[in-house]
Order: sequence, then structure tokens, then C-alpha cells
Amino acid sequence: MLKYIFSLLLLSCFIVVSYSPLAHATTDKHQAIEKFAESFIKAQLSSSQNERVSIEVTKIDRRITVSQCEGNMSAELVGNKSLQRSATVRIRCDNADNWQIHVIVKIIRLVPVVVSNRPLSKGSLLTKNNTKIEYMNRVLLRSGYISDLEFVNRARLKRQLAGEQMISTRDICLVCKGENVTITSSVGNLTVKTDGVALANGILGEKINVRNSKSKRIVSGVVEAAGVIQINY
Repeated sequence: MLKYIFSLLLLSCFIVVSYSPLAHATTDKHQAIEKFAESFIKAQLSSSQNERVSIEVTKIDRRITVSQCEGNMSAELVGNKSLQRSATVRIRCDNADNWQIHVIVKIIRLVPVVVSNRPLSKGSLLTKNNTKIEYMNRVLLRSGYISDLEFVNRARLKRQLAGEQMISTRDICLVCKGENVTITSSVGNLTVKTDGVALANGILGEKINVRNSKSKRIVSGVVEAAGVIQINY
């Protein structure tokens, strides 16, 4: 619920524990409002299981005079409510002064990203020994980033990478064009395997064309693993 209301009693209790009384320091009033905005945003945020979310509250200009709130304080989002990069929170005090102030909150969502752990040349075979996970700001990432080390295991690089560089789906092929592959097809409990040649680059789960080495027929299948193409009838 975007309307977030704390009673003055709850706010006062928090301030007594963490800060000097509001009546004795203007700075403490600003800090209490900043904490109030932070708590409000935390209550609104949702994140995926692998995300790490951090919040940075922009300091209120200390030249702004804030009186002690004798009534209830409330908070609500202003403008963009997607909560992806930043948010503006309007804090209101419902008392005789009836003041309000806007607080800007920066939201940083970090996601796991597969990177190289040392410089790698084109054609390098990726393993858990030369890749690792780093957490990066999601809004700064280009499309195609990979979050699972298993996705790149035994894939080959299509270009040279520096150390600590992000590996994207555009940088790898689990099955590479011209590579000998195993074509598998299943009918009921029967599985048939034959040799083939990949006619395109492919990553895990991608559909590509392959040529059957025996029949010379071109068929389409899904990359199931390194060097393995699954044909579904």
C-alpha cells in the first residue's frame, strides 16, 4: 500500500533509542525524516531471489527548518512509482503546522553476472576455473548478461575478453558453427544418436540447423549441452 503511516508514538520511540530528542537538535529531525522515508521505500520494494537491493537516501538540506511533528507522519510516492532506480517520497506531518517535505531515495539493484576471472583468448573453453560470479548494478548492464555459471560451462568464446569482463550470450557458443556434434532424437523410450555438423552458432536452449553426416540431410534441433543437439519429432 503506497500510503504508509506511522504514529508519532512509534516515531518518538525510534528517535529516543537512536538519536537525541527532536526538541534538542534540528539535525535529528532531518535524520528521523530520512529514516522514515527509507523505511517506507523498503516496505514497497520487491526483488527477485538473486537480487541484492540497497537504498541510499539523499540528505535533506539542513538549511530547511523542520518543526517537531506533534501529529501523525505519513509518506507517499510522488511521480515515477516503478522503484527501479530512484523514487521521490513526500513526507507529511498532520498537525497545526501541516508541513511536507520531499526526500529523494536512490535504489540500487545488484544482480549476479558471470565474468571472466582472467584474460581469455578467442576460442577459449569456459569452465568454473576461468569464470566467476560478480554482483553488478542491473541498470548499467546491457542485454544478454548471464547469471548462472552452468549456462557457460564448456562453452567457447567467440571473442577475446579481458579479466573481470562480463560474459554475454553474444560472446559464447555452446555449439559452434562447423563443429562436429552428436544429434539425438527420442521416440518413446528409444533414443537414437548420430553424428552431425553444426551449421550455426548456438547457446543453451537455442534452435539451430545441423547436417546429418550420414544422410546429409539438414535438420533443426535445440542445443541441449556442449556438442549435443536434440531433435524432437
